[in-house]
Amino acid sequence: MVRYFIQRPVGIIMIFIVLVAGGLWFSGQIPVSLLPEIDVPQLTIRIRYPDKAASNIEQDVMQPLRERLSSLDHLVNIESRCSNHEGVLYLYFRHRTRMDLMYIDVNEILDRMTNLFPRDMERPQIIRANTADIPVIRLQVTPRSPDGQLAASDLAEKILKRRLEQLDGISMVDLSGLSHAIIVVAPEENELKALGLNQAVLPMAIQNADRRAGNLSLRDGQYRYLVEFSSSLNTIDQIRQLPLRSKGGTVIKLQDVAKVAQVLEDPSGYHVYNGKKGIVITIQKQPDSRMNELVPAIKTLVEKFKEDYPQLEFAFSRDQTFLLNAGIDNLYQDLIYGGTLTVLLLFMFLGNWGAPVLMSINIPLSLIITFIFFYFLGISFNIISLSGLALGIGMLIDNSIVVINNITRKRILGLNLTESSIQGTNEVVVPVISQVLTTVAVYVPLVIMNGLSGDLIADQSIALSVSMGISLLVAFVLTPVLYPLLMKHASSGQKEDTVFYKWVAAGYHRMIHNILRFKCVYFLITVGLMFVGGWLAMHIPIKSLPHIERTESLIKVDWNEPISAGENLKRSNEIEQLIRPYCTSTETEVGIQQFLMQPENNEIQQVILYFNTQSEKELERVNMLVKEWVPLHYKNAGFSIVDAPNAFTQLFEDKKPYIEARFRYGKAGDLEPLLQKLSEKGLRLAENTQMVPNMTLKFDEPKMLLYGVQRTDIQSTLQELFGTYHILSLKGAQGENSVRLNSEEKSMNQKLQRTVSGANNTSYPLNLFVSMTYGLQPKYIEADKAGVYYSAFYETQHTDVLQLQDSIRNVSLESGFSVDFNGRYFEDRVQLKQLLIVFLVVLLLLYFIMALQYEDLLLPLVVMLTIPLGVTGGLFLLWITGSALDIMAAIGFIVILGLIVDDPILKVETLVRLEKQYMQEGMIRDEQLLSRIIHEAGDQCLKPLLMVSLTTSIALVPVLFLGGIGNDLQRPMALVVIGGLSIGTFFTTWFVPLAYWYLFKWKNKI
Repeated sequence: MVRYFIQRPVGIIMIFIVLVAGGLWFSGQIPVSLLPEIDVPQLTIRIRYPDKAASNIEQDVMQPLRERLSSLDHLVNIESRCSNHEGVLYLYFRHRTRMDLMYIDVNEILDRMTNLFPRDMERPQIIRANTADIPVIRLQVTPRSPDGQLAASDLAEKILKRRLEQLDGISMVDLSGLSHAIIVVAPEENELKALGLNQAVLPMAIQNADRRAGNLSLRDGQYRYLVEFSSSLNTIDQIRQLPLRSKGGTVIKLQDVAKVAQVLEDPSGYHVYNGKKGIVITIQKQPDSRMNELVPAIKTLVEKFKEDYPQLEFAFSRDQTFLLNAGIDNLYQDLIYGGTLTVLLLFMFLGNWGAPVLMSINIPLSLIITFIFFYFLGISFNIISLSGLALGIGMLIDNSIVVINNITRKRILGLNLTESSIQGTNEVVVPVISQVLTTVAVYVPLVIMNGLSGDLIADQSIALSVSMGISLLVAFVLTPVLYPLLMKHASSGQKEDTVFYKWVAAGYHRMIHNILRFKCVYFLITVGLMFVGGWLAMHIPIKSLPHIERTESLIKVDWNEPISAGENLKRSNEIEQLIRPYCTSTETEVGIQQFLMQPENNEIQQVILYFNTQSEKELERVNMLVKEWVPLHYKNAGFSIVDAPNAFTQLFEDKKPYIEARFRYGKAGDLEPLLQKLSEKGLRLAENTQMVPNMTLKFDEPKMLLYGVQRTDIQSTLQELFGTYHILSLKGAQGENSVRLNSEEKSMNQKLQRTVSGANNTSYPLNLFVSMTYGLQPKYIEADKAGVYYSAFYETQHTDVLQLQDSIRNVSLESGFSVDFNGRYFEDRVQLKQLLIVFLVVLLLLYFIMALQYEDLLLPLVVMLTIPLGVTGGLFLLWITGSALDIMAAIGFIVILGLIVDDPILKVETLVRLEKQYMQEGMIRDEQLLSRIIHEAGDQCLKPLLMVSLTTSIALVPVLFLGGIGNDLQRPMALVVIGGLSIGTFFTTWFVPLAYWYLFKWKNKI
């Protein structure tokens, strides 16, 4: 086949030109996004039930929901959390569940439960989690005038939102911080009393005036007319002019006994940007859109907004393209610096320019042709796939190194260019394919891992596997074609080795000679290194994710007091003014947010403050400032400082504590002693154990029956006095306004003096039938499949988890509670078990591939014994740099399994080939022949072995020293790969010959 390719150089070159052109064209058609599109196996159901306590929402809504949804297929767990006014239910499914079908099933269940829900509650909202749902950018809209909030809200909701939605590639535009106008009818009690009227006549008159009549058709001779009644209300002046009839028969206007005005609705939350109240617009992209083109289009449109609406200020925040740009920049940096270092390294070993140039061509060709497969496999340009390409830059050249080195060796032996290319390529087909298979095989178990790790690594593994396959194609097809063309004018005696390589080769042979003299000593040293690796593994700290430079954070504060949104705004402004001198921008969500896609519940007394700084050092300074200030000024407040949400934190953030103990089924009276004992043991009590003040109104039913007062009349009157009494929605040319009845500001006792009608229209004060008591109620009610629970947790690692569990279990039993445990500790154990299974599967795959190659069951063991040396090298570099063993480092160790065996595969293949060659020549198997085979195999393999290992390692060096989130994410993996290949390869250069020496003597009984 190689001969066929060499005889048709024009056709082969033209085919690759077409492939390169296709790759460049397809690169412009591939979607660009932050992360791969992944369906997270989770659904969130959000319940909004204003003016209802957490206990009512749990009993009337959440408990029936949990019971019905528990029977869903593939459901792993169900969690709920209720607070006043709101509730959230989380459904967790098995990995790779069809979430589109689950979404339909849950909707059908909610539809069937509609009659079971309270009638005054809106339908629960279902939210799907997907990596594409993360907003790509946030647009801040701030009115220049303090009185322009209402106009700005109207403009944002009706115009800006729609114009943004018209851009290609946008899936959703969401808003928060909007202000709305309402029409308030405030009764004049003295005037009403003087006319013998009560407040009830006001909403009745307004509702009657807006009552729509049915359809009416009149016939007049041969004509038929559709009659339309003009009795509906459209303006506020029409409400003021409504007629009322007093008891004395006098007709008056509604404005004579009530003030009717349009005012701003009392907000339940605010949005503040850099200290100014405003509106925030979040923008989400469609999965197949190109993020690098969409965001500039958004910014261009906003520039037009600035011209069209000068009364508003526009600014962008939390632009997620910086993550993508960082990933692309990292790829360019790694390609330029890593590629340059790789080429320079080749010139250190090769004494002519032709071979390095041929080898270097493989990198850009493989990358560009890979884009064709990206397009047809539906892979986007994202941080994960780009990191796979960056990781493989050094590997892409490996195949060409082995092929060209063998072609050059054949040429030195006296063959012409054509025969050298043919025989040199054919001779290494099997070991090179085996090298690629062992490198790619390690990703197969990673892809089938459960959870997001498996889904995310899929793009990286496909990117690396495809690029490696393309590099194999280039090495076997294009390289032997180009070699005769580029080297035909070179003399057969041209310089092939540099002075540096000759010095290295001489040192290698001295080392091998010395090792064969002291075989037992070096063998014990090598085995000892494997135990060193075990010691290092036990002394390296473990964490979940690598450290990524942070310049932004979120401050979450719960004042733990029943304050208004206005008071919350005042307090949050104090924090914002405290940290503003150290921040580049701040963004505050005060109270309840208005986003439709809001998976978490929030309350009026809560605030979320986002801030951004110039550096991580400034960030830590602000964090310390807040930690000192909040407890000093507001002792009851609970607060936390967490990483600001972006593509990574929202996807990988694990909010679970290290160990959580859940208590249930005990008596409420025994809860306080249990919590006290848990606190003494150092556990932190969760929010579901906190109590907040509440007020309970009790109806005196016997008196109500005695005086003929209806319960509905009392509840309606209480709603007027303390709640929001909605009369109707006024639909006019400017939109829809809510018309509400508003009572005067009075004390509680004064309001309860209000009268209600009983039998014979006799009026009685409310306090005759209603008594009021103060108490406490749970701040949050949390539940899972087993029901409501209280919880306490450890936030940090505990040395003896089993002892801690026994201690907590004994305390709970003494207090009459049952307990079960949850948390990151148990999830990490499951993930560790999965990684161990992956490790074993990778080893089996490697053994299977090499057994097929060698047709031998023992030779693969010689190669696989080098794996502990590579692992030790990776652990050593992690330990010496003070790095932690995280998920990316763990993946690096699995990758090193496939890389560390590449060079021993070639070495063993050469040893076996030389042994067969000399046996055919009739030589005797003895130690002298064995020594000759080992030294000769070193001559043939040392150069490609060193170049392959060092080019792969040196191409990753820029990852260690260049900044950017892409490099931050890949740095632990790069450390492991560099350590495994450099340190591990050094020891394998003597271990493989040493192991082969003992195996050769054992098999041949020498």
